[in-house]
Amino acid sequence: MGHRGSPIEAPENTLESFRTAVDQGVKAIELDVMSTADGIVVCSHNHDLERETNGMGYIHKTYYENLKTIDAGVKFPAFECCHIPKLKDVILALPNDLIFNIEIKSLSLFDLHTVGRVLNLIAEYDLYKRVLISSFNPMVLWKVKRFNKTIPTAYLWSDENVPIILKKPRFINLVHPDMLHPSAHLVEKRVFLFAQRKKIKINVWTVNNLPAMEWLLQQGADGLISDFPKLMLRIGPQS
Repeated sequence: MGHRGSPIEAPENTLESFRTAVDQGVKAIELDVMSTADGIVVCSHNHDLERETNGMGYIHKTYYENLKTIDAGVKFPAFECCHIPKLKDVILALPNDLIFNIEIKSLSLFDLHTVGRVLNLIAEYDLYKRVLISSFNPMVLWKVKRFNKTIPTAYLWSDENVPIILKKPRFINLVHPDMLHPSAHLVEKRVFLFAQRKKIKINVWTVNNLPAMEWLLQQGADGLISDFPKLMLRIGPQS
């Protein structure tokens, strides 16, 4: 999967980045979503606007009409004046066989407003066979399964920049995800054994060098998520 599209070559989580990844041959992309102040689902990894755009403030406090004027391509001179896209527009603009790994962001454990909006878009565009929902927030995955048990879910696991209670994948037994998405530095033999016991698949992020990609696939990783989709595709379409 292309992580936020192809973020080394184009501004992450923009249509330009997603199209770049698709043009390179990926069949699946990972993207991050959250809601604006007026409830529009948009693609962004960061809640704040300062890190990746020329805007200020927070997406959840900004109305979409104001968000449209913000440049998400400030770090990429070749992509000036590209914008934070609506998830709806991304779905409509990309190939109708592309698989979406939609990571739903939340501000707190019970901030679940974006979940229902994403589920409505999945239903509206009949994405059931082309989507999986991932999140660090176990309540997001719980709500998805409450809505529709057939939608695949993935439990994101990291021990960095997360609350201490999430540093171990303790909530897997509560939310019963279909997949585990561990950070690459956490992956070792016992993680694969754990996944086998739970009968869940493993997709590893963010894997950005060829030896690591090859080792992970040899160990039994089902998929890889990379900032370098072109490099990832060198080892075969199964990645």
